[in-house]
Amino acid sequence: MAAVASQEGLTDLLPSNEQCGGDYPLYSFGQTDREVTVTVLVPPGTRAKSLQVEIKAKHLRVEVPSEGVILDGELYKPVNVDESTWCMQDGKELIVTLTKTNMQYEEWWPLVVLGERQIDMKTLKPPSIRFSELDDGAQATVAKMMHEQQQKREDGTLNLA
Repeated sequence: MAAVASQEGLTDLLPSNEQCGGDYPLYSFGQTDREVTVTVLVPPGTRAKSLQVEIKAKHLRVEVPSEGVILDGELYKPVNVDESTWCMQDGKELIVTLTKTNMQYEEWWPLVVLGERQIDMKTLKPPSIRFSELDDGAQATVAKMMHEQQQKREDGTLNLA
């Protein structure tokens, strides 16, 4: 992971939570290989109309009237604005779903907004993916790699050291 190498020398890292994200005093985040989900607890009775959520390709701003500004800054990586959303859940949580733009390879974010404490990428445990859950291109790539590995075993050229 490139993010692990970029954290060398950093000492104020948060452990990753079970959602492959981090828990902060005013919000938490989790992520998959395709999305980042930010969860903000709001006071009971908060109405969606009173919230201010602004999602831009490289910027996120979240304000809860009674709590003030929760997040306001440049995103770690750009997001697809058209596929990103927010909603209230059970009248007590604001859920902001940011769709990652780089779908070419699995990329994990160490933070949502630049300047926040990063999660320790060494503690991140991405979920396992079943072969059947991969898209056709990924399945073809894995099948090709497995075939090549089998050929090397049969030829005696596979180095398992």
